[in-house]
Amino acid sequence: MKLVKKPVHVLAQKIISDIRPEFAALYHLPEDHRNAAIFSCDNDDAAFVAADDATKKANITVQHASATYAGMKGGWSRLGGCVFVLMSGPRIEDVRSGLRYAKDFVENQSALANFDGIPAFGFYAQCIPRVGTYYGDMLGIPPDSAYAYLLGPPIEANYALDLALKSGDVTLAKYWYPPAKVNSSGGIIYGTESACRAATESFIRGLHDAFLHPLEL
Repeated sequence: MKLVKKPVHVLAQKIISDIRPEFAALYHLPEDHRNAAIFSCDNDDAAFVAADDATKKANITVQHASATYAGMKGGWSRLGGCVFVLMSGPRIEDVRSGLRYAKDFVENQSALANFDGIPAFGFYAQCIPRVGTYYGDMLGIPPDSAYAYLLGPPIEANYALDLALKSGDVTLAKYWYPPAKVNSSGGIIYGTESACRAATESFIRGLHDAFLHPLEL
């Protein structure tokens, strides 16, 4: 089994300064957050994990992050990508830093991959040593916990997710019912870093087994 990383790119990014109150209200921005950064990229999973990572490094919060229906092929613009993310902060410097950290993660640290370079079977499986405030607050993951972001094709991902949950002392924090907006499934689990790494490895092995033997019971 050879894992082949797939490149991910930020496609568009903008900073909005001195946001009008009615616009801020749409996204429920904190009262002192008058600035926002928005970005899109060509993989939504990388963007979600990158946004959470940015909250650990910059004084920002993630106010909205959502995948687009049909992804790259269903957008009005090739720059719309697969996702829309909005982060806010009290200062321009804060959101600029958040955007910089998110872009670096997307393009240099994301874990989008396939097996043996076969593009028809992509997945995202990554252990993050420490949760940020985005997933920590939204999913109730305790601070300083590790988490594993595990997603793939619906049938294969559910088979593999079960193996990941059986691999050690981990807890399921989020589950994507199939088919998700981009016809996927999977979940986010948390625990110690070692447990999450073991779960990630089990998930990848499960995906590979299901990929090689699609009809075997």
